[in-house]
Amino acid sequence: MQVMMQKIVEGIQDMFPAAMGVEINQDTLLTHIPDWDSMSSVNFKVFLEETFGTQVPDELLEGGRRISEIITFIKA
Repeated sequence: MQVMMQKIVEGIQDMFPAAMGVEINQDTLLTHIPDWDSMSSVNFKVFLEETFGTQVPDELLEGGRRISEIITFIKA
């Protein structure tokens, strides 16, 4: 899970430059990522699907979700 989390954090920092210096961990809500909006959620979905080779449902990327929920889904 640690490698997966590291890849997600790196992806977030690449897509959201304002997130540099912000602590991102498994409990982080997507809405707490600086500059998170509906368009960025689409970009994040593409990143996750390309990085982890799995289809990610749109509802998993709603703002009230935690990064840990994404990791749990991908691992399943």
